[in-house]
Amino acid sequence: MAFPFSRTQELRLLSLRHTVVLVLAAMGSAHNVRAESRKERSARPVIYNFISQEADPIDQAIRDRYGGKYEIVEIRREPTYFSARLTRTRFPNPVYDKENMEVSGSVRVCVIVTTDGRLVDPFIVGVANPLLVGPVLEVLKEFRASPARLHGAPVAVVDALKFRFGDPPRRRLDTGGQ
Repeated sequence: MAFPFSRTQELRLLSLRHTVVLVLAAMGSAHNVRAESRKERSARPVIYNFISQEADPIDQAIRDRYGGKYEIVEIRREPTYFSARLTRTRFPNPVYDKENMEVSGSVRVCVIVTTDGRLVDPFIVGVANPLLVGPVLEVLKEFRASPARLHGAPVAVVDALKFRFGDPPRRRLDTGGQ
């Protein structure tokens, strides 16, 4: 079946058809490239670190500890950021040394509060009495939190907690208070 087109018109139509096919193919591959770049970016989970005080040594400890495993996004004074809030906590039982004396001291620990409220991947910041570290890490497994939110969506964040052991007035849990 012959079309009533001249040879020039046929070439133009073919050329137009090939251009459309090429544009559609390019759009599809561009979508795949974007998807691949998202995969590459998401190879490491993203965690947010709220910077409340510039040049805080704990922020460098967080970068050193979590930097290879997570992509850390540091945020400052973001009006749509709401920090994670502990919803289930428990203070470790008192710890006693060999002489049956209660051990006093403090343990500062950084954790990641996940988007579902679990506290994971803890690490001890600074020097702590080894007798106190074990009970703190054990009790953290029971902790839960409402996740932090950024622009209304839950995000994983780094939080610092400080456990103080000793007589009852000093025995407490301090949160980052962001």
